[in-house]
Amino acid sequence: MVVRNPPESWFWSHDVDPDHFDDVVLPGYRLMRLSSYGKGDRRRFAALLFREPGPEQRYVIDVDAAAAEAYPRQDDARAVAITVDADDSQRSFSLLLEKGPGPLTRLHVDLDEASVRKLLDDHHGIADFVTYVVDGARKYAVILEERSGPSWWFTQITARELDAKVAELGATLLRVRAYSEGDQQRFAAVAERSNVGKRAWWYTDLDGDTVARKLDRHNAYPFDLDATRDDRGVRYTVVMYRDRE
Repeated sequence: MVVRNPPESWFWSHDVDPDHFDDVVLPGYRLMRLSSYGKGDRRRFAALLFREPGPEQRYVIDVDAAAAEAYPRQDDARAVAITVDADDSQRSFSLLLEKGPGPLTRLHVDLDEASVRKLLDDHHGIADFVTYVVDGARKYAVILEERSGPSWWFTQITARELDAKVAELGATLLRVRAYSEGDQQRFAAVAERSNVGKRAWWYTDLDGDTVARKLDRHNAYPFDLDATRDDRGVRYTVVMYRDRE
């Protein structure tokens, strides 16, 4: 079972200009997730930050697939978070990297579902991932992490099916990515067993104000945050855990 403790404090930010990412990272805070959304001059990031100790971090914005896989090796670092700006065959990845002590990770990009499943066992789980479409085919970029204990990866699943699977396994959601197949909403997700137990919730298709209300209602902090933009504006999928009692 993975032990997950609430951070000392946290905040999340959106509408972050790619050229001004440094302005978001305050002293003493660490980036936990970043999510790219929008296109062209409306391209922005959402970010989740925790105030807690940890290894040195850096981030890399908008690199191609080959560079994304090479960066951790070149920088003697490990990838811990990933997001993508994808448009047909064009895609740019942004990475969060850490140096120093921590579990070993390896980044794999442009994989199909079967290839991802071949990477997973009781000693390797997904720390973070994104899904996108390349030339009409759904692909995944995953950060594979060495860890003990089981974890589960779900794809092509509805919200109701995902809830049922997580309850059946007695698991806790770790990452959730929403996407559309035709006119249907589907999800890909990672779950694990943790000390969080029933003190976890997830929501999708929320605006920013509703995210804040859900966090307040549950006395919770966001653990996973993913953003998209459509004709209604920016919409969020969020996993949240109970904060300190």
